[in-house]
Amino acid sequence: DDIVFTPIMDRPDRIPPSRFDLHLLDIDSHTMWMVELLDCRHGRVLLMDTLWDEVIMCEPITGEQRRLTVPPEFVRNRFTGAVLCAAIDHDHVHGSCHSSPFNVVLISALGGNNQPIACVYSSETGEWGDIIPSSVSFELFYDHTPGLLVGNALYWLLDSIGHDILKFDLDKQSLAVIRGPPLTNDFRHGSHCIIQAGDCAIGFAILSYPHLQMWQRNINFHGVATWVLWKTIDMRMIIGLPKQIQGKRTLMRRILGYLEDSDEILLSVGRGAYKVQLKSKKSKKLCENSYLTRYHSFNSFYPPGTFIAGGCDGNDACYTR
Repeated sequence: DDIVFTPIMDRPDRIPPSRFDLHLLDIDSHTMWMVELLDCRHGRVLLMDTLWDEVIMCEPITGEQRRLTVPPEFVRNRFTGAVLCAAIDHDHVHGSCHSSPFNVVLISALGGNNQPIACVYSSETGEWGDIIPSSVSFELFYDHTPGLLVGNALYWLLDSIGHDILKFDLDKQSLAVIRGPPLTNDFRHGSHCIIQAGDCAIGFAILSYPHLQMWQRNINFHGVATWVLWKTIDMRMIIGLPKQIQGKRTLMRRILGYLEDSDEILLSVGRGAYKVQLKSKKSKKLCENSYLTRYHSFNSFYPPGTFIAGGCDGNDACYTR
């Protein structure tokens, strides 16, 4: 599928899509690379090359690219992944990470017993770490839904129609499965996503028009986790969303993604994509497209006046596939 860059900032900060070419054209064959979009975070984009068993880390602002051969355990195996800044300076602000080290995390299932494994690449060492196995077996559904970074852990939905969550702890270097909130398993595809709830806790949002329910996972002093219904939003009260027509099929079709930096949900409404700010309950139309699949939020910036490959200063946008 095509990967499209869609600027979402207003003028004069709106940057033309042409300045964010991922350079996916093979110069020798004049054909496009066969890639899938895995993740966007901290000013970087992570792609999977489906032909060469490689992942590609791109910095659209600087034009830098790095190709990383995946570990043998991931070769000819389906996997998902995430990219994140590895800077540890206390005064570092994520988004201006262009000269900072980074990590790539890959997740897959090994062999016929579906044992999940993880592996972390460090740009500081230039090497992949040891394979990290899970103690339990479960089936992973690969639709490349973006992972969510909350605190120092990454989270993915196990599949698109259930509510169980895969957690990778970056500090402990461990994999675990988190049972979702006490809901039925009759979800529609794209009706739910992982979010960040209060107090840096993991959350779970499910859209059942006209309501968006948000659950929060709390852990007590004894380490026992429970899910509580955190908030319920009446989507009819969201400013800027098209009004639903009574007696007709709902225009609000599904959740396209979640923006972890700004606490916004991306929705497919009619033939368009909208972002909804969960705190202010305001929305903004991003684009008109009847073939929406998945959105990845891309945020990056440079100090004012800094010259960059694609222009200058900062940007805020989404990559779509």
